Amino acid sequence: MITNTRRRRCIAFLLLCALLIVLPAKGITSAAAADGKEKVRHRATYIFDGTQNQVTVRTTRISFDTGMKKVSEYDFTDKALLPSHYRFWSTNGFNMQDGVVADTPQGLKAYTVAVQSPVQGKDEVTIIYEFDYTTLSLRKVKEIQPGPRVGLEAQLGLYSLYSEKTGIQYYSLVDNKRKLSGGRLITSEDVTETDYSLSPAPASQNFGVYCPNSQLTGCYNVTFGGGKGSAVKVTENRVAYDSKQSTSTKSFMAGGTRIKWKNSYQNGTYQWTVEGSRSGGKTVSLYKGLVKEVKTFVSPGGKYLVIIADPSGGVNKTQNGKVYMYDLKTLKLVQQYDALYKAYVTGIRWASDELYVIEYYFSNPGAYPPSFYYVPEGKHFKIEYDQYRDWVNYWDSFSYEGLFYLTLPVAVTSGNGVLSYEGQPAFHMNGLYYVPLKEFADAFHIQYEVKGKELLFQRESRTSKLAASQNKQVVVDGKVFLPLGQWNKELGLKVALANRHVMNTTLQISDELRKTEAAMKTKPQAFQAVVKRLQRAGDGSGGFVGDLAWEMTEADRAVLGNVQVVLNHDRSLSIRMQTNREYGEIIPVIITSRDYGKVLMELPVDMKDKYQATTSALPSHVFDDGVVTVVLPDSKESFSAFTLKLPVFDKNRF
Repeated sequence: MITNTRRRRCIAFLLLCALLIVLPAKGITSAAAADGKEKVRHRATYIFDGTQNQVTVRTTRISFDTGMKKVSEYDFTDKALLPSHYRFWSTNGFNMQDGVVADTPQGLKAYTVAVQSPVQGKDEVTIIYEFDYTTLSLRKVKEIQPGPRVGLEAQLGLYSLYSEKTGIQYYSLVDNKRKLSGGRLITSEDVTETDYSLSPAPASQNFGVYCPNSQLTGCYNVTFGGGKGSAVKVTENRVAYDSKQSTSTKSFMAGGTRIKWKNSYQNGTYQWTVEGSRSGGKTVSLYKGLVKEVKTFVSPGGKYLVIIADPSGGVNKTQNGKVYMYDLKTLKLVQQYDALYKAYVTGIRWASDELYVIEYYFSNPGAYPPSFYYVPEGKHFKIEYDQYRDWVNYWDSFSYEGLFYLTLPVAVTSGNGVLSYEGQPAFHMNGLYYVPLKEFADAFHIQYEVKGKELLFQRESRTSKLAASQNKQVVVDGKVFLPLGQWNKELGLKVALANRHVMNTTLQISDELRKTEAAMKTKPQAFQAVVKRLQRAGDGSGGFVGDLAWEMTEADRAVLGNVQVVLNHDRSLSIRMQTNREYGEIIPVIITSRDYGKVLMELPVDMKDKYQATTSALPSHVFDDGVVTVVLPDSKESFSAFTLKLPVFDKNRF
């Protein structure tokens, strides 16, 4: 059985506030602009392929600067890495499951816990895998026999085994050695849910504090892999009960403020009070009311206190709860709103101090979409449950300043051009595609202004207008996001294709003015992969000649028909194709010079019963300034050449 730390089961959304037309402001500074990094999201998916008898790791990168995606697959057939069979409890119907991507001292890695089903008299076996992004290698960390319950703390470099006999034991994902025994491992949710307070406060959300005993003495920060870091003072914020007075109380420190709540039960009713006080300041009443339950939460940076008052209590709700948010420095009310769902609150997932999602209990969570809550403007943005559910396994290279919608970014393309974003990318909400007006208008040379109760557009000789009564725009931090619709069609911009992926959507815009100056400009690239049809040269050299060529949009991969060739950053090739039966099951891959005139090496690739294969690393002498030309046979007389440039892997670059 797999146990994730306080696995979230379900969630609920909150009401989206109405928005008015405003004049557009200058674009928000990119969250990555300050340090020069790009905004990249990483996902890793493990595929257990019994037909091919291999484990495949699929990596997906999403750019939050453009919304574009890149997908690569790496196959592993080493028998030492393979499972004993390909039936799993833990995978979906396609025998796939996500890994947890973690930024380790050795680089980006993805861990997963795969649980095999018992078959043919064999017991259930749990396998922990590690994929290394830098070396493109797979490691079987541990194969665990039935008995203990297995947990994964990938961001801390640990896995845990629990049994009633031994209690909980933590082992290093680095060397498999036992690092922690028993005790208490405290993570971010323990603090934000006000169960524990730490001093000094943690510097990030990805932390672990280990206390070796129940007295919570000798606690320390855990370094990656289970090492001992700096000392931490831990206070458990226990609830104190007084049976004689029928009261319960709890007191804790948060953001330099003392918070205290009290619950009194009298004559069948619950009276709750919550108070806050700063050092040397007066006590401020934060909540007082007759409700069944009150829950408190603190944002990860200690900036806000959230109080959720539930009037009906339990799982079967009859009334809506109320949410109160306070600034912990001033103890002033920041926001107050009603929860729309009559459901039990299981917790809050914080993206940052300013962005969070309230999670609720539902037996069918997909029917109740969650929402991001953006604190600075008190606005809610509905998201899809499946997108939110998987988000916990991803790793983002960026912080979230200037962002309010962190799932399913939308790429907008036209011809070979791609829209670039300053801050929040385009997004899909309530069935509509919202684009940042300033960036979209600049890219397609649209002039616009607010006149009376209308938003007027002009693009060359074409005009359009949008009345306030028809407008569903979203305004955040003064920046306008408009849903695509009739207004852009009247300007000659139609959505020709919406290609939806599990992590992004790509919109292809058909531009009726594509041959004019109003069209989106294409940014020149330093190198683009090239595909070319070839014939054998007639001079007896063994080389090739060709004429017709196609440029690709990327440098390290190219597609022609049903054949894709990818040059990986470890100098290996990944080839995906249908087996060429005329040539048999061995594909004679040829590496040539850039002008195709000289054969540098021949590389037979075994495609037996396969549609994809990954070669060993190519030798350095076949590269010309990082560029390699790969020739594959189409038939006995014709060939396809793929000229690709060696990529450099950087977790912060798309």
